[in-house]
Amino acid sequence: MKQNKKLNIVFHVRYPYTSIIIAIIWIGIVLIILNQKNENCELLIGATSVCTLIMAIIGFKSPN
Repeated sequence: MKQNKKLNIVFHVRYPYTSIIIAIIWIGIVLIILNQKNENCELLIGATSVCTLIMAIIGFKSPN
């Protein structure tokens, strides 16, 4: 007899607004990169990564 094993994954997002803002920024960056004519986008991705890290540190910080 085969057993159906279902993988139930539950994501608990403690601060959903920070996650939504970061996702919107990355979706916007993808759209900007797709519309660019030149292929040099390393600076744009690097700056977005740094901004994401800063927002994550500030936005996901637990209140004391």
